[in-house]
Amino acid sequence: MRILIISDVSSRMRGGVPAETLSLVRGLTQRGHSVALATDQPLAGAEQAQHFPITIPVNSSLAREIEHAIERFKPDFVHVICMSSMGVKRLAPLLRSRSWALTVHSVPPYERKLGLWHECEHLHYRARALRFFINGLAWRWIFRSQIVPMIIVHSKFVENIVVSYGASTDRVRVIPLAFDAGMTPRMVEQPVPHRESPLLVTVGGFAHTKGQHDVVKALPVLLSKFPGLRYQIIGEIRDHSYVAYLRRLAQDLKVTDHLHITPDLDRHDKETVLRQAHIYIQPSHEEGFCIAYAEAAATVPRLVGTDAGAIAAMSCDDAGARVIRAQSPPEIALAVSELLQTSLSPGHMTDRVLRLKERFSSSGYLQAHEELYGLDPCLS
Repeated sequence: MRILIISDVSSRMRGGVPAETLSLVRGLTQRGHSVALATDQPLAGAEQAQHFPITIPVNSSLAREIEHAIERFKPDFVHVICMSSMGVKRLAPLLRSRSWALTVHSVPPYERKLGLWHECEHLHYRARALRFFINGLAWRWIFRSQIVPMIIVHSKFVENIVVSYGASTDRVRVIPLAFDAGMTPRMVEQPVPHRESPLLVTVGGFAHTKGQHDVVKALPVLLSKFPGLRYQIIGEIRDHSYVAYLRRLAQDLKVTDHLHITPDLDRHDKETVLRQAHIYIQPSHEEGFCIAYAEAAATVPRLVGTDAGAIAAMSCDDAGARVIRAQSPPEIALAVSELLQTSLSPGHMTDRVLRLKERFSSSGYLQAHEELYGLDPCLS
């Protein structure tokens, strides 16, 4: 099968959509498919895919650029792995007679940044909703008009949002991202004594929707039980105003010495920190899937995560994981305290990795896409 993948996210970006695109390209070519990639520049590691350049940010030239790629490559299926609402509107007429699908990682206002009013949750999200109101309307029109024949999402969390925006349930497919355990499962430590200094770690971009401030708010309660506790945040700075807010909040709560902000650690240093962590915590308010939680699950025996993205699915049937409501510092403090005093079986990590490999395997991810490509969405 000949598959054309289109993305309006720059190939220069680390992680995220380019990482998924690379995984998909490699997997499909290994399974014998011919793949072409329409992006701003060739994607490092995906040299086996024929490249067709497109202009990013997309503009009126998009339809012409994709029409050229289609004429040259002659795909059997077109997979738009990421695209703005304006881009989808421009592509839909061109792809009307073809089999194609769109992956939706999130829709506005979800996971969008607003560098204001971090101190007030309600005001921050109300203002964000107003800021992205028109963008949200555009996606509602796209879903309700059914100009996209098939929609791929990576979690029930996003599926529920897309359906609430007007997408028909029979046009939405949930395909979880692949999980790669990578490192050898770590030994399980006994409960952490109060006199020790437990390390809490979060990996995620510094942005309000990632919820790191909720953990900072939980620190005073946790420090009353674990005086030496440390909280380390690793990730790309996506909003400098949010980092400034985290520092102000820590100062106001008198926990500055217990908060360690370490942006942009390389992979080796990040893995070293995860091996040392007593608890990994993902306090996100919104997630499309949350690959960071999946990666940490292979290394850190005790996990706390909110019910966002696929975190709940990854935590199911796991004695070392606690799923809590988003925006709830008291629940964070309770879950962390409980886990730090919980014994886990010696085979806990081995069992977890086997379970996650089964639920989030690369083969399952690729097979689900192949099955979708084999459909003719125009006739569904």
